[in-house]
Amino acid sequence: MAEAQAITIDEMYSLRNVDAVDRALNRSYHPRRSGLMFAVLDDLDVGPDDLVLDIGGREASHSFALVQMFGCRVVSVDPLESNNDRARAAVAEHPLGSRVSIRPGVMEDIPAADGEFDLVFSHDMFFQVLDADRALADAHRVLKPGGRLVLYQTFATDRLEPRERAQLFTDLAVVPERMSPDDFEKRAQAAGFHIELTDVVGSELREAFEEDGINLTSRQLLYAARLLRKSEQLRAELGDIDYRVELGNALWGVYQMIGKLEPRIYVLRRS
Repeated sequence: MAEAQAITIDEMYSLRNVDAVDRALNRSYHPRRSGLMFAVLDDLDVGPDDLVLDIGGREASHSFALVQMFGCRVVSVDPLESNNDRARAAVAEHPLGSRVSIRPGVMEDIPAADGEFDLVFSHDMFFQVLDADRALADAHRVLKPGGRLVLYQTFATDRLEPRERAQLFTDLAVVPERMSPDDFEKRAQAAGFHIELTDVVGSELREAFEEDGINLTSRQLLYAARLLRKSEQLRAELGDIDYRVELGNALWGVYQMIGKLEPRIYVLRRS
């Protein structure tokens, strides 16, 4: 791409169509709302007869959402015992807890039988998977023939500068190779999956949050500003690890909003 010509001072400060600019920047461009991934599942006719694997299920919040929306049974698998403890407590208290079971494990070695699941659900966890080929192969193994892996994942774009990339990935335990959509697609196909859908979500969900008054990303921008301006004080107050994780999480949202990170939804069908 040719380098853009520099804008002159005269051009920058000349009278412009202020009303047109105001209209363009203060109208909604109709971003899609949260629940987008569940709408994709609805199109796949997930129902009460289906057994779903929620891989990287954390405290099982998505597992319960799946049960409530589709009536399916769900197995939540997570590598952290602290997450699994919270998930078990949630199962014990939830009225639909009998529809959710908890198994410790990782995506590279899923604790499940061959062909056990109708669908594998993965929500923004694949960027921390160490061995992508093994993880995708095991997801393929535990799916029934024709079953699908539905994956929401954040990827890096060319707007993310090298120093930003290095710092963010280091502080949020991100495996750098996982942040390339091209790399992901090649590995998924090599594992035996057919890519049925690629939906570039980009900043839509975060735009919708702001328009709806949830202000998630603007709050993260405020947190990032405080963490950077008062870095010495807050690093001492929070400790180095908590400081770095909180700054990384705040920037993660801001970077999505300005196109340095790009969430996508994939639907992969097992051959």
